[in-house]
Amino acid sequence: MPDARRARARVYYRGRDISRFVTDFSYTDNYDQTDDISLTLADRDGSWLKDLFPKTGEILRANIEVLDWQRQGDNRLIFLGEFEVDDVGYSDVFTVGAVAVPITSDARSEKKNRAWRKISLSGIGGDIAGSIGLALVYETDIDPFYDTADQNDKSDLEFLEELCKADGLRMKITAGQLIIFEECKYEQKPEVATIIRGRANIIGDPQFRRNSKAVYKDCEVSYFDPKTDRTYTGYFAAPNVGDVGHTLRLRESFNSESDDMNLDRKAKARLRENILYEWSCGANLVGDLIYFSGVNLVYEGWGEFDGKYHVASCTHSIGGGGYSISLDQHRCLEGY
Repeated sequence: MPDARRARARVYYRGRDISRFVTDFSYTDNYDQTDDISLTLADRDGSWLKDLFPKTGEILRANIEVLDWQRQGDNRLIFLGEFEVDDVGYSDVFTVGAVAVPITSDARSEKKNRAWRKISLSGIGGDIAGSIGLALVYETDIDPFYDTADQNDKSDLEFLEELCKADGLRMKITAGQLIIFEECKYEQKPEVATIIRGRANIIGDPQFRRNSKAVYKDCEVSYFDPKTDRTYTGYFAAPNVGDVGHTLRLRESFNSESDDMNLDRKAKARLRENILYEWSCGANLVGDLIYFSGVNLVYEGWGEFDGKYHVASCTHSIGGGGYSISLDQHRCLEGY
């Protein structure tokens, strides 16, 4: 008789495999936020309340493994990374929460005031990543240069995320890396799966939505430079939209006179930011190791909601109900 397919979380703590204690496991993979895990642990003899009690900042290493998943012999394992314990609870069951950013650093909690001078975004990212023991992965040719960048009462990660968003970039922390990338480039990649209405890989019905309250066709960004007494303007028009929608007009700061096309780039970034979730989808699927933030899916069978969607957040859950995932997605923008 063929083996039944199985999925399990493999979790390591203080050098030992504690997977046999784990009754429920979830891993959330986000854009612009820290990856995290949560565990529910069986504690029949009370050892987790005593000798095994996790201290703040202790390390958990986690994997997800599937066995005979899509067919016999389809065995896969993915390393999720290392996570620092930041939350412990008990009420009949023992729960542990842990995050990918070292909580023993001040990168996400301590508000700072600092002036950065004559430096690129990759330089700031490298400094902040290094200060919390992460490797910077800079996956874009866009590298804004700043004459001055003021970090006013913001944590390092808040400040870095703000700089990234200002120029249409995304930031993610996972598996010991701080990654800066262009979401639009990820949206252009092929889909990893097609979700067809009525097929067994979908749980329940997707939650589609179209929000057309603020649909813009183009964006104009302006900056007044008191040194030259001139107003500089950046502009970007959404392709394939025509005359539908309004013009988004904004005032923005200017990074540096040496940073060419700064305002045009900001106009493109602001337009994407404002219309990104015009078409969105939340869905629950049977779990698989192909689903993570940054991948694309195609939906078929839902009429006007059909199309290619980009995953911004993905939660993997393994427990008594089997292995499932929940997704937060937006429709891929065409051409930018």
